[in-house]
Parts: sequence; structure tokens; C-alpha cells
Amino acid sequence: MKIICNPVSYGGKARKAWPTVVKALKDAGLDFEVEWTKEPGDAIRITKASVKDHKVICAYGGDGTINEVLTGIGQTGFKNTLGMLPAGRGNDNAFSVRQTNHLADLVDMLVHQETRTIDCLEINGGERYCLGVAGAGIDAVVAEMVLGKSSRLSYNLYLVKGFFTYRPKPMQIDIDDGRITRNVKALSILLCNGQRVGNKKMVAPNAVIDDGLIDIAIIGNTRILETLITSLKLTDGTYIEHPKVEVFRGKKVVIHTTSKKSIPAHAMGEMLGPLPHTFVCLHKVLKILRMSDTILKREGWDKANVFSENLER
Repeated sequence: MKIICNPVSYGGKARKAWPTVVKALKDAGLDFEVEWTKEPGDAIRITKASVKDHKVICAYGGDGTINEVLTGIGQTGFKNTLGMLPAGRGNDNAFSVRQTNHLADLVDMLVHQETRTIDCLEINGGERYCLGVAGAGIDAVVAEMVLGKSSRLSYNLYLVKGFFTYRPKPMQIDIDDGRITRNVKALSILLCNGQRVGNKKMVAPNAVIDDGLIDIAIIGNTRILETLITSLKLTDGTYIEHPKVEVFRGKKVVIHTTSKKSIPAHAMGEMLGPLPHTFVCLHKVLKILRMSDTILKREGWDKANVFSENLER
């Protein structure tokens, strides 16, 4: 088993916690190899160099570190199992697959190595992969502002600042090669495989991690007051009930713009560069380590709506 660690996750708090983590892993008798990243993108390189020698590759860090390890696994054919050891600010990827960040639970997961196969987002034909949520517009602007910040307060302060300074931009969206198209002024377009992003913002309460579909939310041409009201409803997902929010589902999404100003995009807070971008849901290609049924039941997640097996058909 390979563990790829990011020393700057959560403002360096992940590195400070590592001695406790490694002791627990050794006490459990686990056999593992550790490598620390040195710069952005390094986890992709390390993952690619590790896929032949390690069946399980774990990411110790935040959602960006998990995305990089996932990208390395995806770019080498999804032959390896992803393990998530969440040590970031929001740990939204872990929540979207109903995984805790309790050390005892993580050790139990690594010891038993039960797996689950889920979907992921392929971005621009495999340039990047994303387990959770991608987006374009204000959420990407805020993500760029908070890079390197360690506190939830920082994120919320920059979010409010963004709502006062960023105005909706013209964006064109194509779902499933013309099945649905929109040409709108949008504050944000969110593409959701997972349910949560941006430090516990429940942007896709109905997203299912293994149904082969992207939940798509278009937040339209909101005025400042409407934007602020909508932002307050991000935590519980009720923002989707706003009349200027449209929600769709599809397998492929292309977003572009005619704006003279570039519109940034992100995947779980990691910057993708300006539009255009193409997102495709790859159905049940990613094998991940999962929490045991005992832990899921303890947390009240044994019937979570994020898994298709728990939905009524």
C-alpha cells in the first residue's frame, strides 16, 4: 500500500498530525510506503510511478490531494484502488462517499480493505479527474481566493466578498450533445458527482455517487441580495429551490462562454483554467476503500441516498 501525503494540507495541520497517524497504522500491523509531495501536481506524478507496485494508493491530505491521486489512477487506466485519508479543511470527498475522518475508523478501513466502485468525472478527455464537484463561475473565483487558507472562516469571508464583487457572466451549457442547451447569464454552474464542496456546502443533496449521471445546477442571473440569500441556503442544499436555479441531470456537459473576460473553473477547489471545459461521467470505473457496514450504521449512513443501492427504483 502506498500513502501519498501533502505537507501543506489544512495549512500544515496535516503534517503536524502525521506522527499520530503513522503510529496508529504501525500499531495495526499495516505494511505501507510513504511519499510526501513537494509541489502542486506532484501527487499525480507519484501515483503514476506507484501503480505497478501498489494495488492500493491512499491520499493523505485535502480534497485537492485526493483529486490528484485519482487523476493519476485514472490516467493509468483505473487499475488501482483509491484510499482516502482525509486531512483537509472540508473533507467533502470523504463525506460524499460517507466516510469519517476518525483515525480508528480509517485504520479499520485500511486493515479490512473493503471496496466500493463509484463514478467519477473525466475532465477534458482525461486531463484531470474529479470524484466530487466541479464548477465554473463564482465558486471557482472563491476557490482561487482561498488556496492555501486553513480555516473555514477564511472560506466564508471570501465567499461573501465574492458575492459582492462577482457578477453573473454569459455562459453556454450543452448537456448530452444537444439534448439540453442553455445560453444564460449565470453566477455559477455546478457539476456534481458528489454532494458536497467548498467546506461542507451541500450543493447537490440528491446526487448519487454511482448512478452514471452528473447533477447539474445552474445558478442564474441573481442580483446581489438574491445571491446572498441563495448563499445562506448552500449548507443544506435548499438553494436549488430558488426560482433562478435550474437543475438537470446528464452524462456529458460542455461549458463555454462568449465573454471577453475569462471565466475560471475548478474541480473540488483545484483550478482548471478558464472555460471552455468538457465533463463526462464515467460510470463505476473507480474502486475506493469503503467504511465497514458497522461504521456506516453507527453514523446513520447505512441507508444514505448517495448510493444507488439504497434508492427505491
